[in-house]
Amino acid sequence: MGRVSLRNNPLLAALLGTVVTGLGHFYLRRWLRALGWLGLTIAASVLFVPESTMSALSSGTLTDPFSILPVVLISAASALDAYLIAKVRRQTDRFQANNTIGSTGADESPACPACGKPVDLDLGFCHWCTTEFNAVDVSKLERIDENQSD
Repeated sequence: MGRVSLRNNPLLAALLGTVVTGLGHFYLRRWLRALGWLGLTIAASVLFVPESTMSALSSGTLTDPFSILPVVLISAASALDAYLIAKVRRQTDRFQANNTIGSTGADESPACPACGKPVDLDLGFCHWCTTEFNAVDVSKLERIDENQSD
């Protein structure tokens, strides 16, 4: 049975965007875009939805569905946008994963022995998990090897 990844899942992004405008973009870590959609929804509700409709919705009574149409259309466009962004990201991730299969790894930086993330050996420690690296001097190893062979 295959594992299903929820990372950049288009359906989850669209579902979250349907529940709350901009939430699908927050899930995709597109912070400014999420705030933009949320701001656009608030602006549309202030500018285009009548005050009587807003008070009727807040009191829980039914109202004319066409009076809230601008907000519904913006919310639907936001959910569609989140879906398309996640779909493109997922395709890009798959393309990059397919292109990295079989690479020699010669151009990749070394990984930390503790956490496995790429590190800069010039620092002397892993900047992710702060594991210190013990630098080994090659000349010391040669002297040790010469002493043991005598």
